[in-house]
Amino acid sequence: MIISLRSISYDDLKSQLSENDRILIISCNTCVVSCGIAGNGPMTTLEGMLKADGYNVLGKDLLSIGCTLNIVEKHKNDRIKKEMYDEATVIIPLICENGLEGIESVFYDKKVISMSKTLGTGNFTMDRGVVLTNPLESTGLEQSDEGYDLYELAEKLDLYADFFDEDEAAPQDKNYVNLTINGEEVTAEEGQNLLQVCGENGIFVPHLCYDEEISTAGVCRLCLVKVEGMRGHVPSCCTLVKEGMVAVTEDAELIACRRVILELILASNSHNCLTCSKGIPNLLGSCELQALMRRYGIEGSRYDENPHKAAVDNSSPIISFDSNRCVLCGRCVRACDELAGLRNIGFVNRGSETVVAAGLNTTMDQSACAACMACVSACPTGALTEKYLHFKGKDWEPVKVFSDSLE
Repeated sequence: MIISLRSISYDDLKSQLSENDRILIISCNTCVVSCGIAGNGPMTTLEGMLKADGYNVLGKDLLSIGCTLNIVEKHKNDRIKKEMYDEATVIIPLICENGLEGIESVFYDKKVISMSKTLGTGNFTMDRGVVLTNPLESTGLEQSDEGYDLYELAEKLDLYADFFDEDEAAPQDKNYVNLTINGEEVTAEEGQNLLQVCGENGIFVPHLCYDEEISTAGVCRLCLVKVEGMRGHVPSCCTLVKEGMVAVTEDAELIACRRVILELILASNSHNCLTCSKGIPNLLGSCELQALMRRYGIEGSRYDENPHKAAVDNSSPIISFDSNRCVLCGRCVRACDELAGLRNIGFVNRGSETVVAAGLNTTMDQSACAACMACVSACPTGALTEKYLHFKGKDWEPVKVFSDSLE
């Protein structure tokens, strides 16, 4: 992965702006997110800071991968976003220097403000987070197997190890609401959904179809909760918090519902963890379905397993698609639409015959897939995986399954 750090202060950024600028913030959703300087969170933070200081921010847009010109062009010319892109006079990209050149070429008629310094390549570690192991010669650092963590790099190279602090800007005018969750009083920002608020307050609510980087759908039904005054159980990912709301996120009835849903998912397709690479912790995330099965003690399903098995699609040089492990959460569909701008993945057929497919129900290599990995990053199971993460071999001596296709 490419390692980058923030290179300018908030005052440096403001010195390059004027009150007449119409600003658009865009962000890559790959390596720089792991470095803490990109993604929806930092974009929202920067948007709020600039607005509080009186700047005209038109909006923000998250790209699956910012260094692929095709993806950038798709976002720029998207029928919904085109007006915003056309109106902007300043682009602030949260992206590595590798992708900056492409951004500057696409937006040649606008001011593009660089905010990062790319330092080389590295890895993600479980104990130290992101580390730089192969620094660029320009850094003056030696190659290190142990690697340099982000704070060490910031100190050595006079850079910033994290994103801007909201306190650097004028106070923001935010509205808050008070609600009660599981008997505890909670304060939340107006406009947040209940699932977000629960997560921020350390309250676990299971989910598979929700991803904070894309729009909500409420299709998996695992995040159902009870809200006083609302009929039946409601999906917390689609329910906005309100003043005086009283919610219950877990009781015997809700647990029973979740167990049934998980058993139905287990029976609907083939979910063999012994042969699935998603069970290995990695930067793209471990299997969320497996974690939920363990949490709720699901060891098998009382329902008959779906006997129909589909062939695994290994036609793409980068992505492996095993529809037998798909749970129809729709995250890949929304990620391909909203982050990649390609709309290459969608649902086909109806009812029990519904499946996710690429293109016009064809193989990955025959579709418009840009191999941007948006779908892989979004997938909560082992249905869509990066080929680089596939291994085989007994006694834990791994051999890459798809090594030939990666050379």
